[in-house]
Amino acid sequence: MLSAITSKFDLKRFFVGEGPLQPPYLLTQRRVYILPTKQGLAFALLLFIMLLGSINYSNSLGYFLTFLLASLSVVAIFHTYKNLLKLSFGPAICKPVFAGDNAEFMVKVDNKNYQTRFSVLTFTSQKHTITADIPENSISHINVKHSFDSRGYVSLPRFTVESRFPFGLFRTWALIQFDQKQLVYPKPSNDKILPVKSAGYAEGNQQLKSGSDDFKGLRSYVEGDPLQHIHWKSFARHQSLRTKEFSSASSNELWLNWSDTTAKTIELKLSQLTRWLLIADKSNLSYGLTIPDCTIKPGSGQQHLESCLKQLALYGLNDLT
Repeated sequence: MLSAITSKFDLKRFFVGEGPLQPPYLLTQRRVYILPTKQGLAFALLLFIMLLGSINYSNSLGYFLTFLLASLSVVAIFHTYKNLLKLSFGPAICKPVFAGDNAEFMVKVDNKNYQTRFSVLTFTSQKHTITADIPENSISHINVKHSFDSRGYVSLPRFTVESRFPFGLFRTWALIQFDQKQLVYPKPSNDKILPVKSAGYAEGNQQLKSGSDDFKGLRSYVEGDPLQHIHWKSFARHQSLRTKEFSSASSNELWLNWSDTTAKTIELKLSQLTRWLLIADKSNLSYGLTIPDCTIKPGSGQQHLESCLKQLALYGLNDLT
């Protein structure tokens, strides 16, 4: 158990862990460390003072209490250490986030055939601490919070799993880093006005407001169609959603072009396009994206939005995996 403080002690692993590894990550004896906390050191000092007092006054009850508390602290070492030992972590479930936002990725925890683990803390270098109990004989998940500043595919940060159960006298911990990556979108800018000169913008807004284009016919409803175009009378008769089509099919299409951005740097341009994509999606517009070396045809819906955001996130980067 005390391999972390033997002659085989590895300072690099103690401070920075083993580097990115493929999950699952099993906490063996060589990966779990334990040291006294500040409260533990104060408790040891108190025991030493009690021992000196018992020796000075030859107090047998003082001896009894001192050695009883010392025995409890030794037992606490084993219980604290076993609270993390043999836990298996990973893989992590990572959902795309925007740069600057607090991402929360879920890490699988395998605690099969072992007792409940109490007060297990997880945090990264940014100190967003999350505490959870891990049930016995279970496969569960714990959350790890971290914010990313750069866009693209970013390696998951190293995080610490820690416990001070049961008395807080000792701190046991392990450093974990998975060989996984998180997709980070550009941070949206504060520019909340769509480009007026983009093709189809004015007509699209007019159609959304009045629906004055020539009526062409009805078609089956597709997720992402504007609510203004749903034919509610048909729904009342046939109990199925249908969408009205207009003869000017391009009137509700919005093109978001790299050349329409007013920012001066690449990152600011990407941020501005990101904000426009979010506004267009929220407005139920059919929109397309044009950036250097890439053009995405107009569309709508969550999948279309994620495809456009991914292109912005990976623009100009070598890692396109």
